[in-house]
Amino acid sequence: MRSTMMPSLRGALLVLLGTTAHLASAWPTVSPHVTVVRRAEDVSEEYDYVIVGGGTSGLTVADRITEDGKYTVLVIENGQFWDETGFDLPRVYNILSEPSPALNNRSFFVGIGNGVGGSSLVFGQVYLRGTEDEYAGWAQLSGKKHSTWNWKGLLPYFKKALTLNPPTPEQVEAGNIKFDQSYWGEDTGLYATFGGGPVTKWQQSHYSAMSKVDGMETPEDSASGKAGLYWYPLAQDSNYVRSYARTGHWDGISRDNYQMIVGSKVSTVQFDEDLTATGVVFTTGNSTEARTVKAKREVILAAGAIHTPQVLMLSGIGPKAHLEAVGIDVKVDAPGVGSNFQDHSYIPSLEYSFANPPSDVTPIPGPGYGPDGAPNLAAMMGLPVITPKKYKDIAKRYSQQNPADFLPAEYTPELIEGYRHQQKFYTSLMKSKNVVFNEVMLTGPSAGVQNLHPVSRGTVRLNPADPHAEPIVDYRAGSNPIDLEVMVETVKFLRRYYTEGELAQYGVTETLPGPDVVTDADVDAWCREQITPSVFHPVGTTAKMPRKWGGVVDEDLFVYGTKNLRIIDAGIQPTLIGATTCQTVYAVAEKIAEVILDQAVNPPKCKVKRDGPSQ
Repeated sequence: MRSTMMPSLRGALLVLLGTTAHLASAWPTVSPHVTVVRRAEDVSEEYDYVIVGGGTSGLTVADRITEDGKYTVLVIENGQFWDETGFDLPRVYNILSEPSPALNNRSFFVGIGNGVGGSSLVFGQVYLRGTEDEYAGWAQLSGKKHSTWNWKGLLPYFKKALTLNPPTPEQVEAGNIKFDQSYWGEDTGLYATFGGGPVTKWQQSHYSAMSKVDGMETPEDSASGKAGLYWYPLAQDSNYVRSYARTGHWDGISRDNYQMIVGSKVSTVQFDEDLTATGVVFTTGNSTEARTVKAKREVILAAGAIHTPQVLMLSGIGPKAHLEAVGIDVKVDAPGVGSNFQDHSYIPSLEYSFANPPSDVTPIPGPGYGPDGAPNLAAMMGLPVITPKKYKDIAKRYSQQNPADFLPAEYTPELIEGYRHQQKFYTSLMKSKNVVFNEVMLTGPSAGVQNLHPVSRGTVRLNPADPHAEPIVDYRAGSNPIDLEVMVETVKFLRRYYTEGELAQYGVTETLPGPDVVTDADVDAWCREQITPSVFHPVGTTAKMPRKWGGVVDEDLFVYGTKNLRIIDAGIQPTLIGATTCQTVYAVAEKIAEVILDQAVNPPKCKVKRDGPSQ
């Protein structure tokens, strides 16, 4: 089953200049700092930069490159401004995935934000970073000796993106909370804040029990690039209100050179005969008439890992066979567009009852919110901690696989070669303690099961019946059996943690999956029915890798085979990190914004279409 329903493009065309007013409906409230234009023809004919997508990365980059007033920017956003935030229709797109045969042919909701702020508008506010080892793979997969897309190269931009509001002294003492302000910024417009309430007795019991697990580290900060047991903040300001791309990079800004149009969908990028991007074509929610806006310097795609591939393919940039099959003229044969699709997978809960619980107050599952919510505790673990007896064997068997046996049938030799390099990198991740395969939020009597480094790969493709409708999303979850094995081993680890370690003193009994699920085969069957292959963290569909490995963008995030076309969203991430993705999207946006500004003054020396890494 497949959903082809387009998201509702309600309300008329809005072009907003400067700061925004909150929208209680499809129309904005007019304020002294907002210009409301209801006609597409009132959009300027040309801007220096046209950014497709007003989400996490799009707003960050737009803010940075308009700060000095030298360059004009138009942001085109499909969604609207919303007073309310959080994961709820219609603030998310209505997309249902293709069935996943390995997960009993189940289909899944594809959750991505649809509004100003993008997925930062709707996500769960858990603020985490990947580890140093995980980001090292981005540099390794660049094919360059001195790539700066690694932990060292990204850390200054993590700090530039976010300010930390520290825990209280009482919280630090009660929970042994470690934090280090040197990993965070001090004067940014986006904030990370610990819950305002006290550390619970449940959390204290979990901290004590998990700290005694063999191989468990306790890093100096959740943002230090290290795996282990730590407390982490939420994407909230000091008043415990959601802090997201809109509040940090749009609200309160008044610039004549910065405009946004909402309720508008970009269909294609326009090119000249030299394949230089010259602008985009878009339509608005109150009109079917297409409008073109030109970009003097660059077109920047920030529509996310699901919709950026769609825009590229509609523009003639994508897998040749697929484009020809749906009747689109091929401008650039780019097999990596819409390939290499990844997301975190999880099982919502293993559940336990406690005969003698640590407290007579059962905490609400999930992260704490608001002034009364407890700070948040998580154990971030690699396979050597999860399955110390089997991780080497899993890594060895994975390294010996023939990638073509488990990848989509339409993968080209370039894509298979690119995956071979990922396979080599992932083999090293499987043997590293400083990698996160499972994140356990330690709240109370239950725990989720995750695989944050799935080795299966899915696809995003155009719908042949209507290429402009929502794309076809296929997770292909569990298509590589290693992913199921990792899930089984993680379930077994959590069973040991709850029933054999320090928590056993509380008289713990498992209620889900329960005593009837005993053998590895039993657990495997249970997992196939329980796994959801998305925590709404899609990446990889326009990967930053060499073109000969199926990459789509180079080190400066320019699209191969074109000029003046860049991608800045999560699709450029070649592999997943073992953490929520929002912080990393901010850091990438901050880093590339500096590159864009530098290249505006000192253009790259490459004068021909980019066929490989920037010259």
